[in-house]
Amino acid sequence: MKVFAFSKALYSTWIYLEPMRLLLDAGEGINFFLEGRMLAFRDLAITHAHTDHFTGLQNIIITRLREQEVTGEPIPPLHIYYPADSHTLVRYFQYLEDVLSKWPELVVLQPMEPGDTVQLQGARNLHMTAIKANHRVYRQTALSYRVEQKRYALKPELEGKPQAEINKIVAEQGREAVTEPVMRTLVYYSGDGKPALDALSRRASLHIQETTFLEAHAKADHAGLPEAISLFRELEAEQLLLFHLSSRYTMREFWTTLDNLVPDPIERERIKAVKPGSMFVYDFTIPGF
Repeated sequence: MKVFAFSKALYSTWIYLEPMRLLLDAGEGINFFLEGRMLAFRDLAITHAHTDHFTGLQNIIITRLREQEVTGEPIPPLHIYYPADSHTLVRYFQYLEDVLSKWPELVVLQPMEPGDTVQLQGARNLHMTAIKANHRVYRQTALSYRVEQKRYALKPELEGKPQAEINKIVAEQGREAVTEPVMRTLVYYSGDGKPALDALSRRASLHIQETTFLEAHAKADHAGLPEAISLFRELEAEQLLLFHLSSRYTMREFWTTLDNLVPDPIERERIKAVKPGSMFVYDFTIPGF
């Protein structure tokens, strides 16, 4: 799964999961980097109401509006998910509706409470659940998101049965008689904040974790690299993408600290990072994508 990302703490953060057509946050400058790809977005999950995570939305909508006006062809509306109690984001959406024509045709707003699950638009059988994040936003909630895909597996009581017997059940009763739906966690996105354990996000194919500091800070509102690595291991994720690195450190300092924390070369190979202020593009291994 090709992932495009940009993150510079305090300025802009966005992460685009291309095959899912899912954008995670929408910081400034996204139009400069992604250009025509912004027409492909079907879903946008905003984690919280700090401006470096949402003010690129205006350029996204303008790009889509212009394309629609030039071609005369409608573009599927962008579904935007955001913390339900975020009065800051609500006011921003109201502003955009006032200044952008056809806003109702271009956008579907979906407020989210922790625990809410929605079906995504960009790929089949994709669902996303909001999780309360450990990040301070004035009188508002910050969210993390878990993306899962519904799949069908053989019922446990039929495991080990001869294939001929299973085929007979299917012929007589239908495939639903031998399979049951299971949710496979594909992506866990932390948003900003201290690491928070979400047990249902275990064994994600891709764990995307903010990591602002090289060391843990008990009073800080952002994650340190040791905390991020610890959570990655506890969640038993297959791959890790680190973002939101503070520009106070050089990348040499970051890589040296990471290498010391993760001496195993096999584990180290599973970890990537977004260099502050630079475009990141990488093709992660995600089943089905």
